[in-house]
Amino acid sequence: MSQSPKCVPIPLIGAAQVSTRDSVDLMMIDGGVLRTRFADRCPALGFYPGLYMRQTADGLVCAGRDALRARSGADCRIKSFKRLAIKK
Repeated sequence: MSQSPKCVPIPLIGAAQVSTRDSVDLMMIDGGVLRTRFADRCPALGFYPGLYMRQTADGLVCAGRDALRARSGADCRIKSFKRLAIKK
């Protein structure tokens, strides 16, 4: 994957963690971490831990197209992905 991918293959996502009201960190099975930024704040993520991701026909979750769903039922539209790197 590039530095800032537009789409991420769903099977490569190992886990997700809410980081702020406008982002979620995706822990990839290869050990990398992608920060998912939302188009708008998604305060519903703070009410219930966890979120859902719908399976798409192409097996990808894409910025500008897809959304993550908070357990409260609110959709959080994905604006972008950013690869996080460990500072040395």
